[in-house]
Amino acid sequence: MINSSLQNVFSPLRIGPTEVKNRIFSSAHQTSLVREHQPTPELLAYHRERARGGAGAIFLEATAVHPSGLLTPKTLAGYEPAIVDGLSEIRTEVHSHSTRLFVQLFHGGREQIASAPKAPAVAPSAVPTTRFHVEPRALTRAEIQEIIEGYATAAEHMMMAGLDGIEVSSSHAYLPSQFFTRRSNFRTDEYGAEHPLRFLNEIMDAVRERVGDKIAVGCRLALDEMSQSGLSEPECLDFASAVSESLPVDFISFTLGDSATFSGGAFIAPRPRTMPESILARMPQKREGGPVIMATTRVTDIHEAEAAIAAGLADMVGMTRAQIADPHLVRKAQSGERSIPCIGCNVGCIGHYHAGLPIACVMNQATGRETSLPQPTFRPSPAAHGGKRQVAVLGAGVAGMAAAVELASAGQQVTVFEKESEIGGQLRLAGNAPDHQFTWETWRDWQYHLIESLPIKVQLESTIGERDLAEFDDVIDARGAKPYRDERFGGVNNVEIIDAWDFLQNPEHYAADNILISDWGGEPTGLDCVEVLLGRGHTVRYAFGGAMPATNIHYYQQFGYLKRIDVAECEVIPFTQVDAVDGSAVLRGSFSDRVSDLPAGTTKVIIAHGRVPAIDAAQTVGERVGDVDGPRTLEEAALEGYRAARALSN
Repeated sequence: MINSSLQNVFSPLRIGPTEVKNRIFSSAHQTSLVREHQPTPELLAYHRERARGGAGAIFLEATAVHPSGLLTPKTLAGYEPAIVDGLSEIRTEVHSHSTRLFVQLFHGGREQIASAPKAPAVAPSAVPTTRFHVEPRALTRAEIQEIIEGYATAAEHMMMAGLDGIEVSSSHAYLPSQFFTRRSNFRTDEYGAEHPLRFLNEIMDAVRERVGDKIAVGCRLALDEMSQSGLSEPECLDFASAVSESLPVDFISFTLGDSATFSGGAFIAPRPRTMPESILARMPQKREGGPVIMATTRVTDIHEAEAAIAAGLADMVGMTRAQIADPHLVRKAQSGERSIPCIGCNVGCIGHYHAGLPIACVMNQATGRETSLPQPTFRPSPAAHGGKRQVAVLGAGVAGMAAAVELASAGQQVTVFEKESEIGGQLRLAGNAPDHQFTWETWRDWQYHLIESLPIKVQLESTIGERDLAEFDDVIDARGAKPYRDERFGGVNNVEIIDAWDFLQNPEHYAADNILISDWGGEPTGLDCVEVLLGRGHTVRYAFGGAMPATNIHYYQQFGYLKRIDVAECEVIPFTQVDAVDGSAVLRGSFSDRVSDLPAGTTKVIIAHGRVPAIDAAQTVGERVGDVDGPRTLEEAALEGYRAARALSN
């Protein structure tokens, strides 16, 4: 039965020669489930699961049309004939669930992430690009024609593989849109910025000539490049109108961001703090007639998609990260079942891509592992082998709750002991900072839903001794981490030393004038303190050790932080952190070891210098998981809790 509140979402739609069964799609996103530029069984299993989950259409990831357009070593090569067989297998599996399969044809131009040895980068003109620090050379006319032929050849391969459509990537300042503007195009020939759509027009004509009307053909465009040097929303809409009116397209897919700049890059896969509203809040009213309009960027609520379609803002909506978290989002929405939420952390999805790792998800350990792990059901199943066991989980942070949920789903009886008055551990503390508030609240609400749905008993404000554990068959120790406190700072007498965790727990307890934040630069805690102070209207001095703040977090979270602290109220002191020398706090250069006085007037220093396990290894009980076994990230905590629980249950 179709959910009546989602009647627009679940209505069919014709896109050129094909019809989709509903209006939710999974947009093109890199999975790294690619070997030697060809599809793999893992890629097939990944998309098969999303088709099983009810998506109306799936767009395969950016697929290069020419060797010079291979963005990374794990980019599909659409120009190679060998790709036809692999994509045919994926198409067969996806079609068996009545889901349509599209692909994105791609050339990054001067935007290149490839590891060494790199091929030379090419672009309309020899203009270096800021974000990836690539120095391209200008394309010759002959090379332009060769790349256009590459699009046509790749499109023909997609048609041979039985795909339903192709999308030419012309967004995010990739090659076609590099011809749009003098920021990247200083040519004086017929492909100059005075003729911004010529290159794209010739691509679309070549593609149409090769595939005709047998498959749908469309274009991905930016709605706004979201950077000072990029295309503004009015300029993007002008280009979209020109494409709609003059190019042979069946659909236009809108997105946000700009790969060429740090500021625009923050909006390619924005975190909730960077972009509280989705792209749907910015969409103009759809024109009558014309191509199908699609939109995707940070849409995680299917009811928001329903409202946008009903209001005529879009015909289809991409819910990509939401389906990374739960590939069965569409099916569950149809039946009224609650889906696994996307918490907006970006850790396993885009974070893994930039690390060259297979896609994953903190909220769903089966993501990217579909060939070996089943999708979670969160319904108790009969206990395997030895029957139901009594399991104690020590700590209700991310690792402990991941273990508890998996154990309870496997039919075990679980009791979670938590010394604090709330679940969440470090994530709860981080939720006091604006960058993590959405992540924390979404995770917390989902955990309480699971606690109510599964046989999990949680005892808050509770500690447990060895005698109490005797009644349990197994124990998982997930007691987390605590801040590293350098004992030398206890003797400092020239300023007040405040631990970052204490500050984030109760920022209102600390007078915030004349504060310096000293951040070791590994994880976000120091930056969180900066944001809390800025949000309370204070000026901030921020010193970070190393070459970059928060080096252990992914690009998109980094970009968001640095964009928000790049304000007059924040004085940044790079490559420096606070040290203690002869009873006084001083600044020490990270590379030079040069010592200098604290800035004049400093009365308080907030210290964020890393973490250590909350319990010594000798004091742990049972199997250690997460930060108690060594502080790391949200991802390792969730994965280790899950794996330990599966090992006990199988």
